[in-house]
Amino acid sequence: MDRYPRNAGTVVSPADPDYERARRIWNNRFDCRPRAIMYPRDEAEAAAALGYARDNEVPFRIRSGGHNSEGFCTVDDGIIIDLSKLGSIAVNNDRTRAVISPGVMLGEVYANLWSVGGTIPAGVCPDIRIGGHVLGGGIGMLVRSRGLLIDNLVGLTVVDARGERLQVDADHHPDLFWACKGGGGGNYGIATSYTFEMRPISDVTIFKLQWDWQGGMAVLDAWQHWLLSADSRVNARFNVFSSTVGTVMTVGLFEGSADELKSILQPLVEKFPPRDSFVRTMPYMECVGTFSEQVPSIRAKFVPALSAGPLDADALKTLERWHKDAPTGVKTGLYGLGGEVLGSVSPDSSAFAHRDASICVEYLGHWQGAEHDREHLGWLSGVREEMDAFMTGGAYVNSPDRDLENWLHAYYGESLPRLMDVKRRYDPDNVFAFEQSIPGSLTLPEARAAGLTDTVVEDLRARGLLSA
Repeated sequence: MDRYPRNAGTVVSPADPDYERARRIWNNRFDCRPRAIMYPRDEAEAAAALGYARDNEVPFRIRSGGHNSEGFCTVDDGIIIDLSKLGSIAVNNDRTRAVISPGVMLGEVYANLWSVGGTIPAGVCPDIRIGGHVLGGGIGMLVRSRGLLIDNLVGLTVVDARGERLQVDADHHPDLFWACKGGGGGNYGIATSYTFEMRPISDVTIFKLQWDWQGGMAVLDAWQHWLLSADSRVNARFNVFSSTVGTVMTVGLFEGSADELKSILQPLVEKFPPRDSFVRTMPYMECVGTFSEQVPSIRAKFVPALSAGPLDADALKTLERWHKDAPTGVKTGLYGLGGEVLGSVSPDSSAFAHRDASICVEYLGHWQGAEHDREHLGWLSGVREEMDAFMTGGAYVNSPDRDLENWLHAYYGESLPRLMDVKRRYDPDNVFAFEQSIPGSLTLPEARAAGLTDTVVEDLRARGLLSA
């Protein structure tokens, strides 16, 4: 029987009655049986859990809430270091900064910050824990009006590969700070707290417009052109469902009054009057959770893509054809990114490689039963492959895809060499490794197979990151 350290928090192993619940993650496609799940309650216990796995050469994964869509937070016959017990929130006296631990659910984050009149532009799902999506960028329903979550990150604490606590910000370990803003989670250490700039927020106006599925691509075409030139206070996404659902839909949040929003929406709704519409001003906290569904554990896959500008006529025809006879439970979501707020941040300020993208595209599916895997996974693979010609080739790392062969290029673009440089310096022994973790070096054949550009390959060579 394994003897686990007493200073690593609560440890759940296969003999414990809580094991079946503790081992499971949200996506039922991944049914791993780890050797143990460790629940540290503070940085010292997180370091002890890491030290045990490292020193005993046991594979491990870091888990905040278990919502990683490709199961990178679980592992067979290894250790899960679960951060859900790190659950504190502290706001400074002038209510301009918040220090948040990775185990806090987004709904709790919003409620606590709302109680002092502020917020941060995090994700839309109140039932996920914040730790899982900060480091990849953090696209939420305030992305056009307030930017990415990482653009509001001013510091974090990290337990590094040696088990040491690092205070990371613009003045301390600045290269690591840069890498933690867009480089994705689990690559450099265990993030045990985040410090964010928070800003006041009060009433907002939310909207939901629905149109018939027939003719929906014409609506999407008008919507994308409307949004890309709309007031930066408008945040919106568009959903294309299977034709059996019968509708297409946009939902959004406007940081202003209903009268202002109706004026902004007028060109869109005059051209395409919706069959159903809802516009309402409310306190910001009341709208939290209205832009997502709390989906219980289910089989799922998300396939990410990015568009540089509006989808052209051929792209829209392709999207329509794929949704005409699509399986139940699949859809394409298009999130508006393009705007002056996101573009006003210097590309060099973070590792996030996609500030020039206008639309974040996500093909996704939810279904029950392994017997439906082939149908749904086949649809997702097919729509991605055919739509790829209309996309930038980039992908949002917080919606990872195991089937993406060129994932290093897609996630990181020209940020990759510097990210690998930071990896080599802070994790030279590749302690933090998983299926799509950032490597410390590549061979030339590996670089070519990953679809890296000549510019990136030469940068890798110049940094000594390209081996024979």
